Amino acid sequence: MKRVLLAGLLLLALALGVGGGYYVGDYVDAPRQTTTGAAAPLGEVSPSPTPSGTPTSPSLPVKTPSPNNLEPLETGLEYAERSFTVTPKDERSVRLSVEVPQGWRLKKNPKAPAEVKYLDKLEERAVRVEAVEPAGKTPEAEMHQLIVELKKSQAPQNDVRILRQDTEVITGNDGEPRSVATLVYTYIPGETLRYVIVRWIAINGQLTTAEMSITGLPQDADGLNEVLERASTSVSEVG
Repeated sequence: MKRVLLAGLLLLALALGVGGGYYVGDYVDAPRQTTTGAAAPLGEVSPSPTPSGTPTSPSLPVKTPSPNNLEPLETGLEYAERSFTVTPKDERSVRLSVEVPQGWRLKKNPKAPAEVKYLDKLEERAVRVEAVEPAGKTPEAEMHQLIVELKKSQAPQNDVRILRQDTEVITGNDGEPRSVATLVYTYIPGETLRYVIVRWIAINGQLTTAEMSITGLPQDADGLNEVLERASTSVSEVG
C-alpha cells in the first residue's frame, strides 16, 4: 500500500452517535499491556468536580438490556470486494478496497467524508471503514487510547465491558505480515446490548495504517469474527 490509511467497523462507535442501527459506541477507539481473558468491566468513570455547595446528582443504576431475539449472524457468508473513495481531513482522497458480506449496503455520511459503512439489511450489523493520514501510533497504542476514551465517553450505566484485548500478526491477501491489535467489548447504548470489535492494522511497518470496527449483537460473535478476519486481510489501497 503506497499511502497510509486507516480503516474503521463502530465495534468509534461510542463517541459517534446512533444512526440506522449503527451506534456511536460501536466505534470508539488506545495501549498498555495487552491481555486476553474473561470479560471485565472498564470501571467507573470519575465524575467531574462539582462546585462547592452544588449538590451532585445520584448515579444511575446499570441498565438492564432488553433481549434481542434475532437469529445469530451466520458464518460461511458470501463476500464481495467493494471499492470506495474517502477523504481524510486536510488530505487528498484515497480509494480503498475491502471484502464485506455480499448484500451489505454502503452508507455514507456527508459530515464524515473520511469513512464509509456497510450495513446488513436489518441495520443491526455493520462494518465501518475510515481512512486517516498520517499514521502516528502503533496498533497497540491505538487500542489503549480507545480504552481510555471509552471510559471518558460512556456513562457508567451503559456498562462497558472489555471482553478481549490483544495483539498478533496476521497475513494479508498480498502475502505480507500485518501487525494488528484487537479490542472486543459490549455496552448498552440504548435498550439492547451491543457487541463491538475494533481492530487496528499496520499494513506496512509498525504504525497503524488501517482501523476497522465490526458491530452487532452478542449472538453474532462468530459471524462478526469471520467478517473481521475477511476485512482485515483484504483491506488495501486501490491504485
